Amino acid sequence: MSWPLWNETARFWFPTLPVWGEAVAPPILGSFAHFVGPIGLVTLLALMFLFPGKKWLLGLSSIWLIGLCAFDLNRLQPWVWFYLLVFVVVFFEKKENEISTANAFRWLLAGVYFWSGFNKLTPYFAEDNFAWFCDAFALTQSFGHYPTLGYAIALFEMSFAAGLLLKKTRPFFRWIAIGFHSVIILFLLKLNWNWVVIPWNVAMAGMVWVVTTSKGRGDVTLSQNALNLSAFLGLGLAWLTPILYFFHLWPHTLSWQLYSNTQPEATFFAENGIGYTSIESEQVWGKYAFDNGTKLLLDDWASDELKVPMFASEHTFRQVEKYLCARFVSDSAGLYILTVHRWDKSAEKMDKIPCHEPMPK
Repeated sequence: MSWPLWNETARFWFPTLPVWGEAVAPPILGSFAHFVGPIGLVTLLALMFLFPGKKWLLGLSSIWLIGLCAFDLNRLQPWVWFYLLVFVVVFFEKKENEISTANAFRWLLAGVYFWSGFNKLTPYFAEDNFAWFCDAFALTQSFGHYPTLGYAIALFEMSFAAGLLLKKTRPFFRWIAIGFHSVIILFLLKLNWNWVVIPWNVAMAGMVWVVTTSKGRGDVTLSQNALNLSAFLGLGLAWLTPILYFFHLWPHTLSWQLYSNTQPEATFFAENGIGYTSIESEQVWGKYAFDNGTKLLLDDWASDELKVPMFASEHTFRQVEKYLCARFVSDSAGLYILTVHRWDKSAEKMDKIPCHEPMPK
């Protein structure tokens, strides 16, 4: 469902955004080297499915996936990050210790639900995204007029963390979590939006079922057998790293900011008209430009070409700006970057970065 994200030859003009260096234009003609990455990943994932007990396949798949993300940060979507954490937990767990593995997975899932709910405690979700979701069906439209319900949904999702960790509430929240993901899938299908996360929702619902039906004495505590390297890694990366985001030390995309609507957004602008240096640039501008053909929202472009939102960071935004500045002719071009304060809509900030301004070192 996101094949152009992994195979550069399947996309039209959106560049790859490596961790280091400049944005790279997709190849006009594909070569064997361009197919090694995506075909290798598909092959490794298929082998993992066929031979689930082979940890060397799991390790190689993780390294391969990290390598592909290093060559294009847009591939590091929240669901990719989640799968990598699952792989890490399994890799460092002992096969014979099912109790420990189930515990680590419960904590991993609990971290996602807690932070996803917490990050929705914002007017950008309760007043905007929640209302937009409710517009999907005539039956739910009236709910969107009550932001309080949006905040309640956020708190409700946060409660999944305790619900899945406590043994007494686990059987009850098992069904609630599965129903929650089913509702998300239903609304995404109706809205015809972001279908690429539907498999992730299915996978999380299935994972909830598996780890809440596992028998064993492991509960909230991570003592004894559960206190091992995989638990430390899973807990640290799922629970603690989102805190770093509030200190500008961790990416928004990897902080379980799911549907929070607080992501920074970048818009390429050409206020006094624009000239084209290629057929590709003309077609992209003609398809995605808005506001009388003066602006292009990078997320619209990425979502259509790659089937996923763009990895949101100043680094990736500036990479695309430099890529576009070299391929359009304009004396007034550059980038707008919108950032928001999660609890104060009046504190929104718009930075204007002209094309001639160099990228930060």
